[in-house]
Parts: sequence; C-alpha cells; structure tokens
Amino acid sequence: MQLDMITMSTVDITVTTVLGLVLVFTWTRERAVRLVGWWGLAMLFQAGGAVIAASAALLDDALLVAAGLAVMVLADSLKSTASREFINRPTFAAWALLGPLAFLLVAFSGYVGSLREQFVVFCALTALCNFGAGFELARANGKQLISHWPAVVLLGATGIACVSLISLAISVPYEQAREAYISGWFSGISLVTLVIRIALAFVVLAMAKQRQEMEQRVNALTDTLTGLPNRRALYDSIDALEQNRDFKTGPISVLFFDLDHFKDVNDSFGHETGDSVLKLFATTAESQLKDHCLIARMGGEEFTAVLPGVDGADAAETAEAIREAFAKSAADVDGLNVGTTVSVGVASRSCDTRDSSDLGALFRQADAALYVAKRTGRNRVEFAGPNGVAPVPATVATVRTAPRHQSPIHPAGHGSRVVANA
Repeated sequence: MQLDMITMSTVDITVTTVLGLVLVFTWTRERAVRLVGWWGLAMLFQAGGAVIAASAALLDDALLVAAGLAVMVLADSLKSTASREFINRPTFAAWALLGPLAFLLVAFSGYVGSLREQFVVFCALTALCNFGAGFELARANGKQLISHWPAVVLLGATGIACVSLISLAISVPYEQAREAYISGWFSGISLVTLVIRIALAFVVLAMAKQRQEMEQRVNALTDTLTGLPNRRALYDSIDALEQNRDFKTGPISVLFFDLDHFKDVNDSFGHETGDSVLKLFATTAESQLKDHCLIARMGGEEFTAVLPGVDGADAAETAEAIREAFAKSAADVDGLNVGTTVSVGVASRSCDTRDSSDLGALFRQADAALYVAKRTGRNRVEFAGPNGVAPVPATVATVRTAPRHQSPIHPAGHGSRVVANA
C-alpha cells in the first residue's frame, strides 16, 4: 500500500510543530536545561523547512526547494549544538549556521546542478549532524545519566535513515522534484524519521527531567557558599568507603578544622568578609589535599577531612601545611587585615590489622584533639593517637612550628604538637 504523501506530509509537519511548541513552552516554564528549548526550536525549524520544501516540490521550484532543505539542515545543526551544550562542552549558537551555509554554498556553487545532487548533499549534512549529536552525547559516558543512551541510539538511527535516502536517491531515477516527493520510498522513510523524531522529543524531556533531579541531588549534598560537600555528603561518602575491603586494614586519618575567632571576624568586618574567609579556607584546604581525600563543611566555621590511605605522620604534616597556608592567605582578605587562622585536630588509624578503630572513634579523637588545640592557644595542630594511645610517628615530632602570626582581633600562633590521650 503506497502512502498518501500529501497526508503524510501534513501529519509530519503538524506533529513536529506541536512537539516543538510543547518543548519550547516547557523550556519557558523551566529554563534549567536549555537542551529542551534548543530541541523545540529545532523541531519548529524542521516543520518550517518541510513546509517550504514540500510546497516548492509540488510547484517544481528548485530554488525554493533548496531554501527549504537549508532550513531543515539548520534544524539538525541546532540539535548537534544543543547536544554539545548539554554535556557542558564549549559551543556557540552561531555554529548551528555552519550546516545550512555549507549546503547553500554547495547547492549554488555550480558544481551541484540537479535536484538529485542537492538532495544527496542535504542528506549527507543531516546525517553528519545527527551522527555528530549522538557522538557528543556518547562521549559523556559516566558524566551524564543513563537517559542519554536512548538519544544516542535514536540519533544514530536518524543518521542511518538519511544515508538510506542517499542510496535511494542515487539508485531510483526521477526527473522532477515532484516525482521524488510523491515516490513510495520517500514517504516510507519519512514515516520512519517522524516516529524517531517523536521518540527523541520524549527522550529529550526525560533527559531534562533527570538532569534536574541530578542537579537537585548535587545541590542537596553541596554547601552553596564554599562549593564543598556538606555534612550529609560526607557521611554518604564514608558509608561507601566503609564498604571497601581495603578500608578495613589500610591506614586512614581524620582532620577536624575550626576557624579561630570566626564570630569576631563577622562582628568586626561583616558577614561578607566572613563568607570570603570561609571560601578562602575551602580553596586552601582543597589545594593541599590529595585527590582521593574527602573534605566537607560541617556547618558554620567547622570543616572535616577524611584521608584514606594516609597514616598519622603524613596526616599531621598535611594538617600543618593547611594551617600554615591558610594563615598566610587569610592575613589579608578583600583588602582587609583580617589575619584569620585555623585550629586542627588530627586522629589516625594505622595499617596494623590489630588496630580496629572505626571512623566514629577517629572522629571523636580528632574532635578531642581539636578541643585541645582551641584550649591551648589556637592556630595549631594537635595529634591524638588511636584508642587513647599516643604513639608519636617520627616525622610528626619533626613537624616545624610556624612563626606566630598576630591577628588584629586576637593574638594567635603556636604551631603543631602531639597530644597524648586526647
């Protein structure tokens, strides 16, 4: 049964227009994911180009056919650009114009004279755009949610359909645009591409929804001021860490940080400066920690770091490096002589299998060591041995004491020492 191409085109254009309007309307209500807006705009261009090309084909106007095909190439170029943006790759909206401009240059270059040749160029460009969009989404791999894989498959299928049109255009003879337009194979492949286009619209909405859910989850686990994980995120990471077999026998250390006299910083310089101090500490601490280490803002001016695979000696040195670096960087904040410092409590579990301290015990020991650091002068690192014992690693004993730094609010600066039975 041969499809009625007039009816087929009417359905194609109507459905594509409606879906495009739905996507654009959805994006105007929730602009968090621009992919939806770009995709809706692309579908509207697709429908507009189809109207121009279909009308021109029936009128056998070759110039108008080329214009319609160029608009449809623009639609597929927009999809490719939107896919790049969705995976956070650099892109510019003007890049979408490269496809239609390339088509028009080739179509009117004089080397491509017949409608069949123009149609082959059109199919080649649309196939490249769809394959390119699918390739961009596939490159995301673990960075995106699983919903992008159906889009990759559907975009690949669209590209294959375009390649099929090329082979059919070459193998099936026709003399006029109208003959190609009303042929059975053209209408059949058009039906397939319409079904894929509808499926892609729903997949795009699913991708946008899951992206929003992912971002909401990330926001729920992120401290909005410093960008560090929050208390909940740290505990989730610890739960995952405790499932690792290496965790049960390997060394691990915990650092507790508390910014000294932070309330006085807010009172003396204002909360905006206080926020700058918090962000400065987060940046300083991250720069001194290894990639596999966890650090989180626990609330207020308190921070915690978990250092898997790091023994007490290295943990104490890391804590001292953070303390010293922060004392230098926070001496002047936003042009103000703030002179903020940090106190640090350190606890560690050795790799000895007889040492069965869990993270809860290490947290309590690090907290106790921090209390000692605050009580004995601040701006210092205190080390507490596991299980109430205070073994002093050789390198910890040689951690150098930093020179005292005089804050305009409070005097501070004592350096590092080891606390027995903190």
